[in-house]
Amino acid sequence: MSDPHESIPVDLEARREHERGKYAALVGTRYGSSNHGQHAYAIVQGFRPRFVVDFGCGRNLFIRHLRRLGIDGLGVDFAFPEADIVAPMHRVPLSAGIADLVTAFDALEHLLPEEVDEVLDEMRRIAVRGGGGRFVFSICTRESKTKVNGEGLHPTVKPRGWWLERIGRVGTVATSSTKGNYIVGAFNDA
Repeated sequence: MSDPHESIPVDLEARREHERGKYAALVGTRYGSSNHGQHAYAIVQGFRPRFVVDFGCGRNLFIRHLRRLGIDGLGVDFAFPEADIVAPMHRVPLSAGIADLVTAFDALEHLLPEEVDEVLDEMRRIAVRGGGGRFVFSICTRESKTKVNGEGLHPTVKPRGWWLERIGRVGTVATSSTKGNYIVGAFNDA
């Protein structure tokens, strides 16, 4: 049997396309139906945001529930038509400074390592300026259980400290909650 990693392209755009192809193989399954932000509603409500943008929203369950709570927002995901905006996380077609709160629940590990800083910069770009833009993240630090052609869905499996360092480049982490393992903080002005 051949090594599935032998077919992974080297060029960044080709690698992005390779990763996107994995999700196409999951159409018709329940993949993306988990609400990894389900324990973050109290945190989000405590910030009293006017507008939330959820990166890597999957089937958009988190934002749909926020709307039922009276909080407006949009979900962004490149792989699921249920997203309000179908787009990659590094290129979100929203105006700068639109979001009081940016969330990403078990989504950042789905990025290529080379994309992480670019996506964090994009999150900071759409966050409200002047110290008002906050974030709530959860990040899986282990291999994906779901495999497509022998490859997992988490190309960036790094320890929590690595992620905190990357996030610290664009913001200040205030707390790391234990329930849901959320990373909470505020974006720095660019």
